[in-house]
Amino acid sequence: MKNLRLFSVILLVASGWMMTNSCSKQRIEEPILNAYSKPEKFMYDNRPEEQVFIINGDSAGPIIGNQGTHLWMDSTLFMFADSSDVPYPITIKLIELYKAKDMMLFEMPTVAQGTPLVTGGEIRVRALKGNLPIYLKPNKIYAAQMPSETPLSAMSIYYGSEISDNLFDWFDQASAVSSNPGINALEQINTDSTFYSLLIPMLGWINADFLYTWSSSNATLKLESDVDDLTNVVKYAFYPQTRSVVQFYGNTSINLPSGEPVTIVCFAMNTQGVMFKYIETVNPNAGENIVNVTMSQVTEDGLLTLMNDL
Repeated sequence: MKNLRLFSVILLVASGWMMTNSCSKQRIEEPILNAYSKPEKFMYDNRPEEQVFIINGDSAGPIIGNQGTHLWMDSTLFMFADSSDVPYPITIKLIELYKAKDMMLFEMPTVAQGTPLVTGGEIRVRALKGNLPIYLKPNKIYAAQMPSETPLSAMSIYYGSEISDNLFDWFDQASAVSSNPGINALEQINTDSTFYSLLIPMLGWINADFLYTWSSSNATLKLESDVDDLTNVVKYAFYPQTRSVVQFYGNTSINLPSGEPVTIVCFAMNTQGVMFKYIETVNPNAGENIVNVTMSQVTEDGLLTLMNDL
């Protein structure tokens, strides 16, 4: 009986040692992944600045942005929150996003309710009296032109709405974003050889777009890495032929077209403040496509050059 008890004790000790050794071995074999953070300052410092214009009624000419956006506005368009008229001078603020780089740095992808958009550019227009926001009157519009080297005839106006903290979605009906009376009946977009000409019934984020549709099967991109923790990496899929910018909010994309070349753009900063990137073009098959990501060091100027060339 004593021998049996002794054997049981030995067996328990041996089992415990084997389990401890196995767990220890497993811990040793698990790779330590490179850690990154979102490069907030880099993104903020290198995205287009908001431009400020003062209108005072002296000129009937347009406001012209740095990248060629034209806006036609006057005081008759605007009201305070209590519906009273707004006297001159009035401050107009404009952001222009025409390059994929700028949309990525601003985190303003071209996706409407989970479907990529073919884009002609994004702008944000705000109006203020002093520091007080002012609004378009009901059934009022302002005219705008958005420059394009190769305008497409199918464009329409999409409106940006913040659905959570700094996360925007695009809607093709202004009433999805604003409750301004008669707002949907007024929108219009026309195309000539160099501009998209818009009649816009609301302020805020405006996008010249149409839905990106495809006849091929759906594909998804799943980003994985054996060496890098991708959690805090900024990740995009970009289609040069349609200028569509799709952001990853995890490591798996929304549905995308199979058989269409797409450029994966990833960037982040390591714990020492050094920038890293991964930029690669892939041609996904139908279904899930695994993309193995290995981040490589890059200077800030070098990354901006690469993004500017997209």
